[in-house]
Amino acid sequence: MGQTFFLRVSSQAQHMSDSGSIWYLEEVDLFEWFCPVTKAADRYEKMPKRHFKKGEFIYFSDDTADKVFFIHQGAVKIAGYAPSGEEMIKAILHPGEIFGELAVFGEEKRQDFAQAIEDTEVCIQTREMVVSLMRDVNSFGRFLNTLVGRRVIYTQKRMESLLFKDARTRVIEYVLEQAEKNGKTLLDGAISLRNYLTHQEIANYTGTSRQTVTTVLNGLREGRVIDFDRKKIIIRQPEALRAQAS
Repeated sequence: MGQTFFLRVSSQAQHMSDSGSIWYLEEVDLFEWFCPVTKAADRYEKMPKRHFKKGEFIYFSDDTADKVFFIHQGAVKIAGYAPSGEEMIKAILHPGEIFGELAVFGEEKRQDFAQAIEDTEVCIQTREMVVSLMRDVNSFGRFLNTLVGRRVIYTQKRMESLLFKDARTRVIEYVLEQAEKNGKTLLDGAISLRNYLTHQEIANYTGTSRQTVTTVLNGLREGRVIDFDRKKIIIRQPEALRAQAS
C-alpha cells in the first residue's frame, strides 16, 4: 500500500514576519514557494490558501493525486483503514510540514486520507508546479530526496515499534514524538503540547486499544510524570518520561 510522504521542515532559519512564520530547508523557502507573497515566486502559479474546519477532510482515499500541500496553520491527520475497517493513523502533521508528494512520484489515486484535526490553513500547489520547481531549483530537488529518505527511516522505525515494543512504550513514544514536533518548554523545564487526538485516536496511531492508552496516561499522571486534559498534555518530568521509553 502506498503512503503519503511527509516531513517536518527544519526551523533553523525560522523567523516571524508580517506574513507569519516562514520555514526553510537549506536555501529553500517553502513558505515562499507554496504560499507565495513576494515577486521571487512569481514564475510559479500562485495558489490561494485554503481553510479547513476541524474535522473537515482535505482529501479522501481514491481522490485524484494531483496536488501537494503545505500546512501554514493548524494540524492534519494522515490516515487510512485496515481491512477490518479500523482507522490506522500514519502521521500527525503541524505547521511547516508538507504532504501529498506522492502525486509527484507517480501516484494517481490517494492511498490514504487527510483530515484537519483543528481549524487549519493550507497552501496548495499543483503537481505540475512542483515538478517545475524541482526542475528549476536544485535545492528543492535535494529537499525531496531528503524527504523520501526520512520517510523510509520513519516507516521502518514505526514498523519496528509496532513489532518489537510493548503497548505502554508505544504510547509513551507517541507523547515524546508529539512533544518534539510541537511542544513548548516552560520556565520550570516542563514541556507543554497540544492534545489533538482522543484516546481512541492515539490507540489507532500506536496500534493499541483505547483502554490501554487511558491506563498508560493515567499511570503517568499518578506518577506525576505528566498531566493532561482534553486540550493539552504537560510533561512534568521529561527525562523521566524518556527513560521509561528506553
